[in-house]
Amino acid sequence: MRIIKNKKRKPYLEIIIWILLILAFSTPIAYSFQGKKLFSSFLYFMKFTSYGWSLGISFFVGHSIIGHYTEKKLNWTKNLKKANIITLSLYIIYGILIAFATAYVFGYFVLENSGESLHVDALFKAFFVIILDLIFIAIYYSTYLTKYWKKAIENNEELKRENLVAKYEVLKNKVNPHFLFNSLNTLSSVIERNPELGSDFVKKLSDIYRYVLEQSDKELVPIDVEMKFVEDYIFLSKIRFGDALTFHSAIPENTNIQVVPLGLQTLVENAIKHNIISDDMPLQIYIGMEDDFIVLKNNIQKKNIIIPDRKPHGLENLKNRYAYHTNSLIGITESDEIFLVRLPIIKSKSHELLDY
Repeated sequence: MRIIKNKKRKPYLEIIIWILLILAFSTPIAYSFQGKKLFSSFLYFMKFTSYGWSLGISFFVGHSIIGHYTEKKLNWTKNLKKANIITLSLYIIYGILIAFATAYVFGYFVLENSGESLHVDALFKAFFVIILDLIFIAIYYSTYLTKYWKKAIENNEELKRENLVAKYEVLKNKVNPHFLFNSLNTLSSVIERNPELGSDFVKKLSDIYRYVLEQSDKELVPIDVEMKFVEDYIFLSKIRFGDALTFHSAIPENTNIQVVPLGLQTLVENAIKHNIISDDMPLQIYIGMEDDFIVLKNNIQKKNIIIPDRKPHGLENLKNRYAYHTNSLIGITESDEIFLVRLPIIKSKSHELLDY
């Protein structure tokens, strides 16, 4: 209860501090223009300190709105430089606009100036206020920036940690005795029936393990490289399921799109693992592109048995890995007939295709 009360008091405490700061801010400004005459009467004091009060309230409201907007809308974790430039620019531009607007309004309505005297007086006051505002921004923003810099570093380190854990789990789950055992069982039956096909099977299996070992420690790989890995995996799976498993890819070649390694293969593996595949109930898997997403979909014909998953594994694992590289979320849509996953497109700055 004590913690809740303290949290409730904090906004009120900030408002009180701001009122005191506005009072401390407005009085010296008025005194610099009016001198001792400022304290000749209460009404005179209120009239000429209203300029400082107007500035203080405008800056308080405006800075609060800018701070709230930049905190929610800008990505301080992944693009600190951009967030820093935009935020600082907003503070400075807002300060200049308020300094001139307040000076002109105060000069016209309170001091009843007009013509050239209004312009000269307003320009002088605005210049004076802009200097004070820049000093205030330098003090306030250094604290503000330090706060988000620290937060950005902490968030980035947490994302790195989750990404490393996710990559380790992918490697651990792919290079496991079950996968090798099932592959060797299939190979044994294939060699007896078709030695030439068995030779191709061994080569594809070798390519798969080499890809897992060489690419799984990378952050991103070209989609062409990942798709070759997926096609090798499909090749091995089709030997087991035959025409009951169909796969179609509509990914264009020589594109600069990148993906997390073993990501697409994980989705293909999940589709095969969780659905019935038979001549009467064939499984159809499609990979293509829609808008800014890579789309993988398959028809749904779920198995009745429950397959336990390791954790973190599958889709949750993939979400953690993509969160490290992009703000766009992985989309998952499931109906009675179709299961669809949308992976955000990540474009590389320099496109280098890697062979494996």
